[in-house]
Amino acid sequence: MALDIGDALRGGIDTVRSEDGLLVGMVFVLYSLGSLVVNESLAAELLTLVYERGAYTAEQQAAIDSVGGGSPFALGVGLLAAGLLVAIVSLAGELVRYWAIRTFAGPVETATDSLGDRAVMAVALGGAVALTTLLFQSVLPVVGQIGGIATTLVGSIVGPLGGLILMTVFIYLRQEIALNDGDYGTTVRNSVARFLDDPVPAILLLVVLGLLGLVGGLASVVTGFIGADTSVAGISLTVVSRLLSAVLGAVVQVYGIAVVTDAYLQVRTSASESAV
Repeated sequence: MALDIGDALRGGIDTVRSEDGLLVGMVFVLYSLGSLVVNESLAAELLTLVYERGAYTAEQQAAIDSVGGGSPFALGVGLLAAGLLVAIVSLAGELVRYWAIRTFAGPVETATDSLGDRAVMAVALGGAVALTTLLFQSVLPVVGQIGGIATTLVGSIVGPLGGLILMTVFIYLRQEIALNDGDYGTTVRNSVARFLDDPVPAILLLVVLGLLGLVGGLASVVTGFIGADTSVAGISLTVVSRLLSAVLGAVVQVYGIAVVTDAYLQVRTSASESAV
């Protein structure tokens, strides 16, 4: 087996606990807070669009807003501007991940010397996958509600499933961009080939990371049980829970990057040895 899941998970822990891991973690917390604002802004605008199209009655709208806790971080800038901000922050996030992967792997495992050598590719390829995944997982399920039951079901099933397939097939794309050298086509082919070299462990690894990712949503679940209108030291529990979720989500993201980078290096090394 080219990929040892246990080694990848243990390696991720060691990486996150290192000085580099702490630095990357702090940067990701700041990035996650920015993402919280723009993502909530887009979600609020999409929900408003659904309301305006009459997908829900006034009573249903009130119930949804009550359970969800509203959108305290939404900027209220309109759907187009919110979408543009999400795109900008998502593309900036690709640069952050690119830097994190190279930092975690170290210069010995990196094919190019300069950080800027592959930065454009990281934004172009990584950004394309990130924005397409966002479209599938966050936009289609909401917009699908406008067309009725049929489109709601399609959006709720096809959207998340499409996003999941993209995440799985391109699990190593960002690592291939950051740590290897080659043109756009070669990079995409290599990333898919690394997945196909040992797909089952890679899928299992994503399942483990997905379960860990649920940790970031625990604060929101607790808020749902206690009540969104509850306050802590005069601050809405919704605000507190979403800030906490952003911080926890950042930690999980950093760990996930460290784990997948370790897994990629295992698979790449195994492929190189097999080619000899």
